[in-house]
Parts: sequence; C-alpha cells; structure tokens
Amino acid sequence: MTIVEHVDCEASQATLTVGQVARAAGVTANAVRFYERYEVISAHRNSGNARRFTVDAICRIRLARAAQRVGITLKESADILAGIPPLSPDLDRWAAAGEELVRMGRERISRLQATVNELSTLGFLRADLPAAPRPH
Repeated sequence: MTIVEHVDCEASQATLTVGQVARAAGVTANAVRFYERYEVISAHRNSGNARRFTVDAICRIRLARAAQRVGITLKESADILAGIPPLSPDLDRWAAAGEELVRMGRERISRLQATVNELSTLGFLRADLPAAPRPH
C-alpha cells in the first residue's frame, strides 16, 4: 500500500485500524498507540469509538523508526512530520521531511564519531588536568 494509491480516496475510505497500521509498519499495536501519543501519527475515532488512521501513518512510523535508530527523538520526528497534512500527495514535502531527518541523522553520527575518536585516544583524560602537587 502506498500513499499515492490512496490519494484519491476520501479520508473515511482511506482509514486503517491499529492492527492494519501495525502490520504494514512492522510494529506492534502498542507501538502504534505509542507513536500516536508522541504525535508522530494521529487518529480519528469512528462511530464505534475505534481509532482509524490514514494510510500515511505507515510512512510516518517507518520514518520515525529509522530516525530513532540514529538518535532522533520522536518529538523531533513529529515536529518535522507535522508539516505534512494527512494523505498529502505532495512528494516534495515528504522528500523535504526525509532530507531533514537525514541531515539530523548525519549531524548526530558526526558527533558520535567525534566522541568515539576522543575515546580511542583517551584525549579527554589529558585535557585540562590540573598539575599534580609537587612534594616538598
């Protein structure tokens, strides 16, 4: 299922259950609710009070999960994805969100690499150490 396949559907026709989103995104139903709580995705309730998601919830979860693996928080992902309306066919917006997540991921990787390099040389142990007192 892709967003493009569902763009022409009315929102009420293009809704998925928690279980459908979970299976398609490769997460558990509890994880779907977790991503909703952190506003990565949003749901509306049907007449039976069950959550219903638009198909793009799958993409939003997949992007957020990938971003988490490089240290991007759910809040950061949610903030970036908030600029994309539900069922948006605007691929430029999706691409821009992906590019921003990549930029943030590369920034984090760079900081981690600098830390690993510092650990490998133990330079942090030598920096700014006070001089040892001399015996009298």
